[in-house]
Amino acid sequence: MKVQAPRLAWTEFVQDLSTLLRDREIHTPLYIVGGAVRDAYLRGAITDVDIVVAGDAVGLARRVADWLDADIYVMDRERGVARVLCSWQGKRVCVDFARLRGATLEQDLRDRDFTMNAMAADLLKNIDILIDPLGGAADLQHKILRRCSAQAIKNDPIRALRAVRLSTQFQLKIHPGTAADIRAEAGALKQCSGERIRDEFFKLLGLDQAARGLRVLLHLGLLQQVLPKSVRFSKGEMNEDLAGAAWRASLAGVERMVAILKAISSRRTDNTAAAFDLGMLVIQLDRFRVPLQRHIEREYGGARSHAELLVLAALLHDREEVDVSALRLSAKEEHGLNQIAVNARLFTARKSWSVLDRHRFWYTLKESGIDVILLALAEYLAAQGNELKQHEWLAQVETATQLLNAYFHRYDEVVDPPLLFNGNEIQKQLHLKPGPLVGELLGALREAQVTGEVRSTSDARHFLRRQLR
Repeated sequence: MKVQAPRLAWTEFVQDLSTLLRDREIHTPLYIVGGAVRDAYLRGAITDVDIVVAGDAVGLARRVADWLDADIYVMDRERGVARVLCSWQGKRVCVDFARLRGATLEQDLRDRDFTMNAMAADLLKNIDILIDPLGGAADLQHKILRRCSAQAIKNDPIRALRAVRLSTQFQLKIHPGTAADIRAEAGALKQCSGERIRDEFFKLLGLDQAARGLRVLLHLGLLQQVLPKSVRFSKGEMNEDLAGAAWRASLAGVERMVAILKAISSRRTDNTAAAFDLGMLVIQLDRFRVPLQRHIEREYGGARSHAELLVLAALLHDREEVDVSALRLSAKEEHGLNQIAVNARLFTARKSWSVLDRHRFWYTLKESGIDVILLALAEYLAAQGNELKQHEWLAQVETATQLLNAYFHRYDEVVDPPLLFNGNEIQKQLHLKPGPLVGELLGALREAQVTGEVRSTSDARHFLRRQLR
């Protein structure tokens, strides 16, 4: 059952945890399983650790939490699942403890989703020895994603989505038998909660090769299940040719949005901006990179990033055909999708922007204006394809730069200047009663301050009287 493999690249936290448990003379068999083992095998980053326990997992989790001075959450007492959240070297680490499925470790591993996630290491003995009864390491070497059993997808249809996400993330080919099971069980995806579908789908949208994953979703009949009420994706076994121009435009928009977000992010490399289009964007937008990063890294519910929502917006560029109600998005997310899709077209269509245009753009859209700009740039690049005209692209980038400069560097001048008179003062000066007229005068005063027509309280007083007349 145990095979010698290259040394697993464990983080210091895992090594320290193993030492702690041995020093405390824990004798209950403990195994690290799942993604942490896979990532240690691939020399990847390990963010979460899953541990299976041949005994009382919740009780052990409580003790470990005490030893680490960490927080603990019992997630499923009946099934024996608990989560320990601790701080290690300034980072938040999540350790999940679960009771062993079945009588043996091998039975537990065979009950999992894919062979790449069905590897283990003994936490109390030699954690460098890989336990791999289903050949997950060989599948990874051969770039294959294979389900653990013939019932794996049927037992939990959400694994169909996960298969596409993992195959995209690790550049694996889905084994023919696994692909056949996914096709057969695609309709069963509706048995899963909308929240689970949404979260797995958003993980795929967060990948560098999201467009590739979306192609596979459509090919396997899954995208139609994720967005069941959408005209574009509801034609049964629809392939890319049948989907036509709208589908190809969506994928091109996704590719360009992902590229723009990567150019903004901390993951950018020297190669990211090697091409002319992204190179010009990086040069002009780098002055706003820090606040842009904060904006796109915001999270919804702790599971979905704003960047992923922007990729979804690029996928749904023709918003009228798409219904996202099945994704169980928050009201804020749904409102944002609608707002940025409509206004992105207006951004591209406008050829010149006065200071008043910039004010009205930001005052209306607030922070969503950032999303409108990013989506408009992505859609422009997608529409131009290989026929990009450099001077037109530079004009688009210059417009984006001017708008972002107004928002990040001249907010009090252009976006929302402090008013020289408030509503109560206007009522008193002009002997008005509260009502819509006061609001209209406030708006007119704000715009007059932005354009420079009003610069002082005296200017403001004369301006308001003229407006009232």
